[in-house]
Amino acid sequence: MTIDIFLQILVGGLLLGGLYALVAFGLSLIYGVAQILNFAHGTLLAVGGVAAAAIFAATAWHPLVLIMLLVPVFLVFGFYFYRTMLRPLMGRNHFEYMVGSVLVTVGALLILSDFAAWLAGPSPKNIPVEFEIIELGEVLVTTTQAYILIGIVILTVILHMFISRSWFGRAMRAVTQDHVGAAICGVRASWVHAGTFAFGSAIVAIAAVLYTMLFPVDPYVGLSLTVKAFTIIILGGIGNLVGALFAGIFLGIAESLTSFFWATQWAPAISIILLLVILVLFPRGFLNRRSQ
Repeated sequence: MTIDIFLQILVGGLLLGGLYALVAFGLSLIYGVAQILNFAHGTLLAVGGVAAAAIFAATAWHPLVLIMLLVPVFLVFGFYFYRTMLRPLMGRNHFEYMVGSVLVTVGALLILSDFAAWLAGPSPKNIPVEFEIIELGEVLVTTTQAYILIGIVILTVILHMFISRSWFGRAMRAVTQDHVGAAICGVRASWVHAGTFAFGSAIVAIAAVLYTMLFPVDPYVGLSLTVKAFTIIILGGIGNLVGALFAGIFLGIAESLTSFFWATQWAPAISIILLLVILVLFPRGFLNRRSQ
């Protein structure tokens, strides 16, 4: 393998990993704050991608317009999904809360997937945007790939600053560290949980549009994306967005190399293999820390 081929694979892996990390951001925040294993998280991306592709096919709106359209919809959906379906479980003990949240989110996964397939059909959808080719020596990069990769990095920085410096970000960290102390200070944990679930869902809306611009999406791809997100969370650390970005890039490059050297159909298995290896070798997590 020449250096040019390796760099071409590296570019594809960076882009794929950045999108995986973007999916994992919301899931990491939801689990870190509300302690919910949201198995429907990846399915939200699939539904958002199918919806964005359908709207683009009907209107030819710019992807930024699609993002601005889907973000508030997902924000409201995430907020009321938590308030109506998950918040009632908080009165149960810890075991019942965890099992109940898994059952609710798995049920949502099945319902949302079938609903999207009923609306738009089970065939893969994408957003066919026009792009130009940028030649970097023998390495070819499209303008769409460059814009998306730059956008992911900028979005990561913005989210990190928002969580670190905003009132809502401080409230999330306070509830995560000590919900009783946060309540004494006037922070209502249930509203922070709902807001975090809504915030994580809104991030998925952005990822859905970007992902569908590069890869076809069908209504049933959500579970595999959720597994990849869980792998990234374990590798990068719960609530650590920068760690999630690097973990996502690592996973994306690993999948790209697997596709090139072995077979494309084995690339999705890499996330499962990495997850099992991490759980066996690092049962408390690869980076056993939360964002402070």
